Amino acid sequence: MEAMFADDTLLLGVKSWANVRALRVVLVLFEAMSGLKVNFNKSMNFYWGGWFGKHISKKVGDGSDTFFWTDPWTAETPLCERFGRLFDLAETKSATMAEMFALGWGDGGEAWADSSDRWLWQPGPATGYSVRGAYHLLTSQDFVTLDDATGLIWHTQVPLKVSIFAWRLLRDRLPTKTNLVSRDILSPEAHHCVSGCGIVESTQHLFLSCSTFGSLWSLVSSWIDSTLVDSQTLPDHFMQFTSSAGVSRARRSFMQLIWLACVWVVWHERNQRLFRGSANSVHHMLDKIKFFSFRWLKTTNNTLTLNYHCWWSSPLVCLNFV
Repeated sequence: MEAMFADDTLLLGVKSWANVRALRVVLVLFEAMSGLKVNFNKSMNFYWGGWFGKHISKKVGDGSDTFFWTDPWTAETPLCERFGRLFDLAETKSATMAEMFALGWGDGGEAWADSSDRWLWQPGPATGYSVRGAYHLLTSQDFVTLDDATGLIWHTQVPLKVSIFAWRLLRDRLPTKTNLVSRDILSPEAHHCVSGCGIVESTQHLFLSCSTFGSLWSLVSSWIDSTLVDSQTLPDHFMQFTSSAGVSRARRSFMQLIWLACVWVVWHERNQRLFRGSANSVHHMLDKIKFFSFRWLKTTNNTLTLNYHCWWSSPLVCLNFV
């Protein structure tokens, strides 16, 4: 085979979780042999964190094919989300229900049904999953609501003024040039982005798509070793950026803090260029994000032992995430 592209590849097989796990093993081997990177987190986040994961639950049979922490087998919410602190401390994060009961977390499973575990489609528990039903579900709802994103801005380790700024940002209530023109405060001829890119300075452009400010996200992703989020709206970008950390509550909290530091630095740099005529490089802006995030964490947690030089290069190592 000379070349294979994911978009052109179709895999056929019997639908089963055993095949899903087997496919993952194949992709892991592909990573090792090719040196390329397979984005498992993006796939899992779309599945579990998106529309599909919210509409399925697990019906436990013998417990051998149900993950104790990460499958939604009780109250339609995974235990890793309901009891995040316990999950962070757990040594057996990938244990099945049957394995946990064998370790003494129950009565040995004698009361369980002697049948295979199976998934339930909540919108149609009687009829089961159908393409028509899923299509109707997808076309009748928004993926990310403003309330979903707003709930992430109030962070205990982030200064209140930054959270208030983010609240205004998500509602497009910042005095960007587009907003000032719409209120007749600024003339239409003066609505271009302060970066000099020649594009109209809207909120979405300034923080996401600007060739100068938008390029900051790729540097941040490299610094924290995360996947680059591709989204056209700020609420969706915030949600995807945070959920890219996976199910760990501590990791999600870290990603929230980094996102808030990013938009805070971008807005300050924009004002610096507009009102003082001075400009910092994108790499200097990244340094500011590192500084603010480090200071916020140290200020709010005196027992946190962070090495400044380690944080500058490997924040995940400093927080014991890797």
